[in-house]
Parts: sequence; C-alpha cells; structure tokens
Amino acid sequence: MKAIHFTIAAAALSFVQPTPASAAQGDPEVLIYRGSGVLDTGGGNLVGVGTAFHCTNFSGVIENVRFVIRSQGGAIAANQVLPVPHLNTATALTKVAVIYIGASLDTGFIKQGTVAIAATSINVTCTASQFDASVNGAFSPPPGKLHMTRFNPVPGTQE
Repeated sequence: MKAIHFTIAAAALSFVQPTPASAAQGDPEVLIYRGSGVLDTGGGNLVGVGTAFHCTNFSGVIENVRFVIRSQGGAIAANQVLPVPHLNTATALTKVAVIYIGASLDTGFIKQGTVAIAATSINVTCTASQFDASVNGAFSPPPGKLHMTRFNPVPGTQE
C-alpha cells in the first residue's frame, strides 16, 4: 500500500511546473520591450526634456532589468542594468529630473531614439514617458507617453 502512495506522489510531483519565482538575477536576460520616440534635448541635468522608463518586478525575487538606448543613427547612447526587488519599481532616466527619482542613463542629446528593455524574467512590466526635467510634475503639463511593444509576454495576459 505504501508503494502505491509513493508512486502516486512521485507521479504528481513530476507534473509540477516551475513557478515564475524561479527566475533570478543570475538567469539569462530576455528582451521584454522595444520602443521608439526616446527624446533628450541635452543641456545637462534638470534642464530640457528627457525620457523616463519605469519597470516593476512581480516575479517574487530580485531581477535585473537592462535599458539600452540608441540614437536615431543606431549608436548606443546608454546600456545600464538595474536590480529590481520583487514588487518594486525601478526608474531609468535619460537625465536627472525634479519629477522622478531614478538612475540617470546620462544619454546626452537623443532625438527619435529607441529603447530595448531586457530582464532576467518576463514577470516585469514597463512604461515610458517624456518629461520636463526642470519642473515638479504638479506644475508641468502631463508627460507624453511612449508606446512600447511587448516581447515574451507573460502567459495568459494581454498588453
């Protein structure tokens, strides 16, 4: 009788799928988003217009998120990885701004640039917008949103 119970338990365990939380910082990066319209008017921090990328991790563990910004001509202007803890949001900025707290990618002048965002898990969601770097969001016009294309979607979801 014990042998039958053991066999049933072993068979049940063989069908268990890995959970999304099995991903971690050491896993390979997968492309999760591409977007166009990246803008930075140059002039340094806290001046002009920049672009912000916000990514939230819901995988259950710390994940790496990579931001690669390219200029209109295709040259790499920034390539930076940020660790993002579970249920936290990391913000990457083309320049330092009053309105957001985040990592500066320090791209310099970018017009009609692109972004590729990769992560060590598909369980990361991102948005992007343009902002006026010199003013607080409560006093500036709403930021322009950038449309990004999702790659490697989370199964059972729609974006």
